[in-house]
Amino acid sequence: MRINLNEIEIPRQELQDVVDRSMASIRKMHRKKRIWKSASRFGASAASIAVIAGIFAANPALAENLPLIGHIFERVQDEQYYPGDYSSRGEQLTGTTVSESRGITVTLSEIMCSDESMNVSVIIESEEAFPESVLSMNESSNRDYGTHFYLDADQQISVSGQSLLDKQEGVEDVLDANGEFTDDHTFIGMFRINFNLYPFADIDIPDQFTWDLTVNSISYFSDSSGDSSSAGLTRLTDAGEWNFSSEVVKQDLETRTVQVDKALPNGGVISDIRITPYEVTINYSYDESRIQPGYEAYDSIYNVMLDGSGKVIEEKVGLFPAQGYDLSGITVYSLGAPDENTLAEIQEKIYDESFSAQLPGWLEENAGSKIEIPLGD
Repeated sequence: MRINLNEIEIPRQELQDVVDRSMASIRKMHRKKRIWKSASRFGASAASIAVIAGIFAANPALAENLPLIGHIFERVQDEQYYPGDYSSRGEQLTGTTVSESRGITVTLSEIMCSDESMNVSVIIESEEAFPESVLSMNESSNRDYGTHFYLDADQQISVSGQSLLDKQEGVEDVLDANGEFTDDHTFIGMFRINFNLYPFADIDIPDQFTWDLTVNSISYFSDSSGDSSSAGLTRLTDAGEWNFSSEVVKQDLETRTVQVDKALPNGGVISDIRITPYEVTINYSYDESRIQPGYEAYDSIYNVMLDGSGKVIEEKVGLFPAQGYDLSGITVYSLGAPDENTLAEIQEKIYDESFSAQLPGWLEENAGSKIEIPLGD
């Protein structure tokens, strides 16, 4: 039987405990009356250390990555789109967490799973040095074109063998691993799986489940300049297959829910707002009876959100990071956007940094609707 050493789990603390216990046994040996016991203990200690050394020799990636495993969150958590303190809540992943294909070894290290998302730290290690086009990603400060690897993945969660995700045929998940290179062969980062989006949005995430992940390819932007006209998504290697399986337990985070129930002119209703240490989720509903005259078309308005200090909130489908914003309150301005030209003019003012100080006053004068939502502390 062939043993796959890549799948042998050796948590760092347990490894240290083995060495400590072995060395403690050696120090406690009696040199005279208990020579036979001393020899026995010394032999057991030497055997333990020999086994450890043998595993490291057979799997050098494990030895090299020991200082990284369990400590990736603390190094890359501030670089994420949803930054925050993941390291104090992160737990070591168990199960099949290491997989190799096409000379690329992928290791899943820590996890922080809540009702909103699952956040996983990752090591991507190449036998050969990464190409210069890959390493140059470190030189970009642009969030969209920074140090990212994109993992084309197929994933499933299950309870007692019963699959919960209803996947659409031909639709893959793309996991965005954002981080940094520690050397020419090693990338560390983390990716986020948003439970509010496909394919998880339609199910209730159980408190404990089995997470199976298959990565089919790893890609990156070949031009880190941020020029979308020259940038292209390039595969790191020919199609491979990296397989993982872990048991996941959700954590309870400090969460505040603010009930709102305020309608926008087009009948969209801000039902409530959920705030965690990492993300803010705005939950919407729709009420046709609350449509205002002239706004019958759902896309007839363009909404702009400002935080408590007047900063524009860059939300994506009702989601935005908790850090970087004044969450004492949110103001939602609705502007009429009957055509593409009007929409372009609105967006030009919103994203013009030189106009940011004048933007709140301009919105007060031009918005057809204004909703103020106090969020408290």
